[in-house]
Amino acid sequence: MAVSAMPHLKQTLQHCGLYAGFELRRLWLTRRGLMTLAATTVIWFFLLRYAIAPAADVIASDGFQQLFRDMFGSFGLNQLFAWPAPELAIYWILSLLLLPLLCLFFTANQLCSDAERGTLRLLALRSSRLSIVLGRFAGQMLVQGCLILLSLAATLSLAAWREGGLTLPMLHAAAVIAVNLLLVLLPFTALMSCFSAMVRSSRLAVSLAIVSLGLMFALLSWFIFYFPDFLFLLGYLPGTQVIQLLPLQGWQTLQHALLPLLQTLVLLSAASLLLTRKAL
Repeated sequence: MAVSAMPHLKQTLQHCGLYAGFELRRLWLTRRGLMTLAATTVIWFFLLRYAIAPAADVIASDGFQQLFRDMFGSFGLNQLFAWPAPELAIYWILSLLLLPLLCLFFTANQLCSDAERGTLRLLALRSSRLSIVLGRFAGQMLVQGCLILLSLAATLSLAAWREGGLTLPMLHAAAVIAVNLLLVLLPFTALMSCFSAMVRSSRLAVSLAIVSLGLMFALLSWFIFYFPDFLFLLGYLPGTQVIQLLPLQGWQTLQHALLPLLQTLVLLSAASLLLTRKAL
């Protein structure tokens, strides 16, 4: 039984790699992908020029740090000053708050366009629907990883220019940020796998995701208002670990890694089930 399952697993992984590689090539070798890179470059240029750089100068001043400690010390936010460069601290905050929302728009078209054009039916004849879901998901994570690394490289360049050179602690902090951002984006990307398997339009997938998340939060808040003992349920929503990550620094951030991994596993299983039961 185990021996017969090995070739099937190997084939599934091979197909996943092909789909993921296709998504990566589409980023670097197509007009649409290059436009995405250009748009990302413009967005991060303005963030670096008009948000991160000025805020870093403010954070680096001793007066602001003392005022911040006096105002927010009890909330455990002093760890923000432990980053080796203030640019990385600002990047950490902005990325944790902005990237999950952008992820809903960026990864909405995992399966929609293929279903609309009818190519999904052709792909399903040559590979399992599980490999299609996992391959598209892995490809989107690779693409987002590339964009995160590019924006981190720009932030490191800005920090190195202000500090007079690039240091090992900066590179270590950048690695921490990259790993944690990918972990945060995992459940959101898997969530869009579910919605893109349900509908044939990326716009509709985004709308459903926003409405569903908002409705779920509203219903849980209403339920918790009458039953306060169930407050812990809010902690299981995608992205709730972002608030917990904000005041942390270093590899201690990985203490919150298990929840997004479990959420991703559940959501990908749901996406695979939805695509399996869907008539192509």
